[in-house]
Amino acid sequence: MTDTTPDRIAVTFNLTADDYTRYYAILRRGQSNWANFIAYVATLFGAIPVALMFRALGARLSDDPQAADLIGKFSLAAFLLGTIAIVVAGSFTRKTAIRKHLTGTPNAFESKTAVIDAAGVTLIGQISQATWQWAAITRSTSDRDLLLIWIGQSWAVVIPRRSFANDGAYDAAQAYIRARLAEARPA
Repeated sequence: MTDTTPDRIAVTFNLTADDYTRYYAILRRGQSNWANFIAYVATLFGAIPVALMFRALGARLSDDPQAADLIGKFSLAAFLLGTIAIVVAGSFTRKTAIRKHLTGTPNAFESKTAVIDAAGVTLIGQISQATWQWAAITRSTSDRDLLLIWIGQSWAVVIPRRSFANDGAYDAAQAYIRARLAEARPA
């Protein structure tokens, strides 16, 4: 349901598990992944000297050169498989943490109303209400059929596009938010 007046926009919606999944994907994409990338590259390239060290150790302990080569190859394979296992475990842990966070959040899937007016943005749920003035809102984006009104860099009020009566109402809400943000941050 959407109620649009020149000075006030009220949208009532229910967030689904798919909405939360898309929101967390947007958050993850916005976070710096360079540290993770560097760690994975360092681990992969670190496997080569470790394999060579084990190969040299195997050559020293055994007179058979083929056994030494096998030790090097198996240690490299074990190191790489361990790296893959860490990536899979990290992905599983992240999904479990998100699921635990959502199940631990009271009324995460219940109806909410976002009121956007000259004072700011208010999110009203069945058991809570939060209000942010425009000065606290850093930006507004639209991604994956979600309207995101960002509070700081890592949290947003999430409003699904389907909550608006039509594309015109959605575009009007975005224009209204942009205008309020421009007023809150004079040049």
